[in-house]
Amino acid sequence: MLYVSAMLCYPMLPGSALADARSPGQGNPLDSLPRPQAQPTPPIDIEIQTPAPDAALQRLLTTRIRPARFQIAGVQSIPFEQVSAEFAGLANREVTVADILRATENVTKIYQDKGYPLSFAFVPSQTFKDNIVVINVVEGYVSKVRIEGNPGPSEERLRQIAAQLSEDRPLSRKSFERISGVLGLQPGMRIKASVQPPVTTDGACEMVLEVTRKPVSAAFALDTATSNLRGVFSASTNGLTSLGEQVTVSTLLPRGPDREEYYAVNYAQPIRWQGMLLQVNLSRYKAEPENRALEQNQFQARHETETERASINLSYPLVLTASRSLTLSGGVYAVHNAARYTRSVPAAVPVVELSSDIRALSLEMTSVTAGDGNNTQWMLGLYQGVDGAGAKQFNNNIDLDFLRARGSFSHSRSLGSSGYGLAVRGSGQYSSNRLPLSEQISFGAQQFGSAYPAGEIAGDKGWGVALEFNRVFSSQGKYFKQVQPYVLGDAARTSLNGYDIADSEIASLGFGVRFSDLQHYSLDLSVAQPVGDIPVNARKRSPRLNMSYAYQF
Repeated sequence: MLYVSAMLCYPMLPGSALADARSPGQGNPLDSLPRPQAQPTPPIDIEIQTPAPDAALQRLLTTRIRPARFQIAGVQSIPFEQVSAEFAGLANREVTVADILRATENVTKIYQDKGYPLSFAFVPSQTFKDNIVVINVVEGYVSKVRIEGNPGPSEERLRQIAAQLSEDRPLSRKSFERISGVLGLQPGMRIKASVQPPVTTDGACEMVLEVTRKPVSAAFALDTATSNLRGVFSASTNGLTSLGEQVTVSTLLPRGPDREEYYAVNYAQPIRWQGMLLQVNLSRYKAEPENRALEQNQFQARHETETERASINLSYPLVLTASRSLTLSGGVYAVHNAARYTRSVPAAVPVVELSSDIRALSLEMTSVTAGDGNNTQWMLGLYQGVDGAGAKQFNNNIDLDFLRARGSFSHSRSLGSSGYGLAVRGSGQYSSNRLPLSEQISFGAQQFGSAYPAGEIAGDKGWGVALEFNRVFSSQGKYFKQVQPYVLGDAARTSLNGYDIADSEIASLGFGVRFSDLQHYSLDLSVAQPVGDIPVNARKRSPRLNMSYAYQF
């Protein structure tokens, strides 16, 4: 039976197939579902107001004085000598008030360069008696937080997060960006933070948070990745209690000829005030995909597959700035896989059933860097199976105590100011074990196989790469704010451990165009030509039309 299960689990031979490129449903089916982009929490808008120049001194800019000495007060967080050096060259010689103001601006810049956004130097109103020039340095910090707008039940939570800023005196940019980033992670809220400059020399400032709240959000995504139009619809509740939680439910419609069913519930709970997040996810997928390569092994092309998954994950941002985040996450998950294959000829066992129950630990590191027209993301993950705690298999030849490593990378950049851009991305997995279907890496459609359906190939190890050249055209139209034509090439390869089956390779060349209003929707239309293996459910390499559409309410 092990031989039969191998042939059923990995039916990758193209053989005699009809000329349609429907998905054979290989690999983890959850990886090929449309992905609604839930309304993202907008980045927090930050406004730090600078102190206004002293009006009286502005009228004396050309006044000439001969400073005997400078009396500098308020310097605590940086070396005093670094501040006094800015004024040393102005002592005992004739200078203008404008020269002194420029020196104070240099001191302010020193504070800014060292990461103190609320600190500055200024020349107070004075008579310059005895040719003594008084310079005050204010090392600013947030002493009070005021919340305006509609924060709902999360008001106290926002206050607790922002209150951490008062512990940093003077306020450093590192702390300011991190706490602002944590505020920006709160679901369903748009936050604008403004800080007035200190009005007293002790540096105390007030931060005002203007909050716009969206307690319920919804999104859906449609695509033709399996050659059948299907969509995943999701709805989320955001911070309906003081815990600041988010609950998301998702389902797939319509069921289509593959009779797909998908239901998922995700619960996200922030832990305390530093960005730690607990996530619990439950999902169930069931379908009857068609794989005509099965007919070569005297099985019906249409078969049943089912995947149930439960996971608990804890994540924490190690780095959180205005331009970069580095997040460490870890957790446990359990997966139940089942499949039923029916013989197309009389046999002693007319139906072959395969199943597995997986228990595993996960550890992931994710990085996002953005700025100056460039965006870079990468992820590294390790996943360890556990042969225990209910893990088992039936009619399968897999390793329950598997170890696999997975990584992904994407980088996009603008090529000057002309609107041209370049994007490259890749994904790969390595394991020396025989993996259950839910742990395999699969390719097709948006996953490095634009001329192939989702789940076209899958394996225990493999890689995929894509290169795109595009150009962005901006528009002032009501429905089209951005149009982006592009050309694309991608390729992927997978292989299996423990079976004498040839590696699978796919490759595509294509072009397309994306439309967006930069607020609610995005539409991607493309045509791609396969240049690798012939698709499993096709006789020849025919061009493939792709469509994906996402909308956020």
